[in-house]
Amino acid sequence: MVEIDPMDQRALGVLSETVNNELGPASIVAREVVRAYRSGRKADLRTASAAFDALPGWQRARIGDDATRRAKRLRARLLKGTARDWRELEKGGERIVIPAPPRFLRPRAPR
Repeated sequence: MVEIDPMDQRALGVLSETVNNELGPASIVAREVVRAYRSGRKADLRTASAAFDALPGWQRARIGDDATRRAKRLRARLLKGTARDWRELEKGGERIVIPAPPRFLRPRAPR
């Protein structure tokens, strides 16, 4: 039974990936964070929080910065959707100059 808010659950998923990469999957902190992510129980979340808080400040800051970067990349990828980014194409950044129509196609000015 999931007790954690779905938004917190997604954030915990990003944090669990980051902690696994930084500390390794054998770390107690990584195991507790992954357990909290998978179970969704508040009791596991409290245990994971206590384990994470026991890390030195510099390590928590580094993991937090990396998790923030991952979350921003994930958010950008999700928001991008199916819209085409024309800058990716060859000459996609060039400006297109549309010439003025010939005089005989321009509307006459009112007199």
